[in-house]
Amino acid sequence: MKVSICIPTFNQEKYVELAIRSAHEQTLKPFEIIVSNDCSTDGTKAILDRLEKEIPELKIIHQPINLGIAKNVDACLRAGSGNYIIRLDSDDWLMPEYTQKLIQQLSLYPNAGYAHAAVQEIDQDGKPTIIRRLARKSGFQTSDEALHKAVSGYRVAANIVMYRREALEKVNYVSFNINFAEDYYMVTSISVAGYGNLYLNEILSNYRVWIDNNKVRQKRKLAEIEGLAKIFNDLLEPAFKKRNWNLSSIKSNRASFAKVHATCLGWSVYTKAEKEELANSIYNLSSDKSVVFVVKSYLSGAGFIFDAYTHSVSGLKLLIKKFLFR
Repeated sequence: MKVSICIPTFNQEKYVELAIRSAHEQTLKPFEIIVSNDCSTDGTKAILDRLEKEIPELKIIHQPINLGIAKNVDACLRAGSGNYIIRLDSDDWLMPEYTQKLIQQLSLYPNAGYAHAAVQEIDQDGKPTIIRRLARKSGFQTSDEALHKAVSGYRVAANIVMYRREALEKVNYVSFNINFAEDYYMVTSISVAGYGNLYLNEILSNYRVWIDNNKVRQKRKLAEIEGLAKIFNDLLEPAFKKRNWNLSSIKSNRASFAKVHATCLGWSVYTKAEKEELANSIYNLSSDKSVVFVVKSYLSGAGFIFDAYTHSVSGLKLLIKKFLFR
């Protein structure tokens, strides 16, 4: 039983060593730790070269050109030769028993394509913020159950996941051309392929969320919306049709996603032309009448009404989730 821990990175000189050492210090030692450096321009390369001399199982891939998020993740995961492959982003870190506890669970369910757990969210300085748990109990979830849940979002607490390599091979890893929601796409692909998944409602890793002073996430909104549309178009709708399932949940959730993402049309970071492009992308996700109304409201400057409604609903859902799964 061999485990590969794969760490894609780009310009993470401040955190990459912590990620690597957390992989190295697992109670169940990994067979290999693979870091794919996507042409970092900071001090990342020097740190990796130093650690490679110190840690025998550490293997460094220095990409000759910048691949972007999805292709670098793909290259890193494909380089793993273990039976189990863990994706760990280079600004996150694992708790010592992460590998051991998830291996124990996966070994009980040969039809589980991946395993995941609750996470401790931390800020850019490493201070704990909130705990991310899923609204489900520990245990196995069938592929059909996972597909029904996937229509309402990415049902993983964070993109720190242990994959069964045969499942990754079955779906051809990250073979799709999107640079946002690639993790959501991949686990959904695994569910479409017939694999279930395992969840452990225990905190086994730390997931870093940045203060986005430069509004990088806002500027990537178009890619996010296009990625969501691709998940529905390529995976969920065909899977539901093949299984002769009712498509009403697909339609309603596409509209829900579209309305939530329409909030970006009220952000000052975008020009009028960029907002029009975003609006067209939102309509590609859903052209439901309610979506058209929300989009036009934001474009006309009246979106604050929908903002107030969304925030109140989100707050209520969070309170219910905390009460049920604390």
